[in-house]
Amino acid sequence: MSEDGLHPLESILHLCEAAAPEPWYPRLFAKQNGVDPRELGQCLEELWLRGLIARADGGSEKGPAITLTREGQRVLLEPEALKRLRAGDPVSRYDRGAIVRKAMTGRGRTFITSLLVLVNVAVFAWGYFAARSQAIDSDFLRGGIAAKEVFTPEDQRRQKAFLTILENSGYLSPQNLLDGEWWRLMTSSFVHFGILHLLMNLVFLYLAGRFVERMWGHIRFAIIYLAGVLGTSCLALAHNLGGGMGASGAVGGLLGAELVWFLFNRRYFPRALLRQVRTTFLINLVLLVVICSYKDVSSWGQVGGAAAGAMAGFLLQLHRFGPSMWRWLALTGFLPMAWFAHHAIEHSRQTNPAWMKVEDEYFEARLLPLVERTTSQAQKVYREKIAPVVEIHPSRREAAQVDAVFPLLNEQQRELSATAKKLAHAGPFLSPEAEKARKIGRDYASAMAEWFATIEYDLGLGEKRTDKDRHTLLRQQENVEKMRREWKASLD
Repeated sequence: MSEDGLHPLESILHLCEAAAPEPWYPRLFAKQNGVDPRELGQCLEELWLRGLIARADGGSEKGPAITLTREGQRVLLEPEALKRLRAGDPVSRYDRGAIVRKAMTGRGRTFITSLLVLVNVAVFAWGYFAARSQAIDSDFLRGGIAAKEVFTPEDQRRQKAFLTILENSGYLSPQNLLDGEWWRLMTSSFVHFGILHLLMNLVFLYLAGRFVERMWGHIRFAIIYLAGVLGTSCLALAHNLGGGMGASGAVGGLLGAELVWFLFNRRYFPRALLRQVRTTFLINLVLLVVICSYKDVSSWGQVGGAAAGAMAGFLLQLHRFGPSMWRWLALTGFLPMAWFAHHAIEHSRQTNPAWMKVEDEYFEARLLPLVERTTSQAQKVYREKIAPVVEIHPSRREAAQVDAVFPLLNEQQRELSATAKKLAHAGPFLSPEAEKARKIGRDYASAMAEWFATIEYDLGLGEKRTDKDRHTLLRQQENVEKMRREWKASLD
């Protein structure tokens, strides 16, 4: 199109400059110089999307007219900007159109997507080899033990081994959350329920991830993916109370972010690229619907992932292209997202009756044995090794005897304090019985820890111990005995 050796885009800018203050008429130029109108139209669309030219009043004979914008005039005066224009790069940080199109048409490496695929495969491979060592590799590939009316002891062993492998891989369940293992909200997205579940998710992740990563860039893409993971885990757990795992919800977050990108940046797409984006989006949407039809996929998880991904996309869009005052402020919007995710689970715990059964089972299976084990062990250590020293009059105690007791006291205090802390963080429970037992167990472990601390202090006093110190120790021992009776009564 250009006979002066200039790049076509640069040539058009010079033609507009030469025609000033009158507008330049592309149709008339193409007719007079034998230029392909479609090629010229593509160049004009590129310049218009970059904000370098603007439409002006034309005429019926000469056709549409265009003029240079202030940005177009600036580019002509800056050799470096012209160089970037010829290379197809953004001519300035405000050249949003070029930034958007370069992201869409670029062929850069999408290494975050590849890394996520590899991590998912690695976690599944680890689980497979663990299952193989337990002779349940076929069950693991299938996604569980085949349903039967009556499970044999061998079936029960295989089922228990299968669930243990999933939990060790990072699986999420309500019981894990009651244990304070919040990190599983993120790791669960890398755990899959059989080979079919894995392959479906990885195909979607690979197809959608490469496209979305080019849109947003590596770091923003990773943030969107993690936001989708969190949204999926929290909403699935809040509404379904089932174990959550798999990458489908996180990939739904990518689709939500893709939709945000399309809505906010569509006016910067050439018509041909716009059709490509629409086609890719529809393909990803169909794939997501197919994945949602899988029997173990949570629909609430998909909604949570898509919503979180869309919200993360909106905040990152504002950070990237918004007014300067809002760019960094937009990042603070991730704090309410994290708060809402936590609030959704806590609200469900306080209002959903299904949590009552979960809490009862959790208390019976995990907290009750923990309290019994730590308090019984502490009582045994006291009777066998500590009481014989405490009962000796301070004037007749040997220093070696006292020194040998101090490590035992410290160890039991740590165990009892950790138990009390775990019981404190586990509540409150919706079940009245479980909540009452939790509080009593917490107070029982705390009272024993305080009693052992007082014993340590009393032994350290030696002959300086007063009757007041002795009575304080006796009162605490009586309180521990009282709490022990209350604990036993709460279990009846």
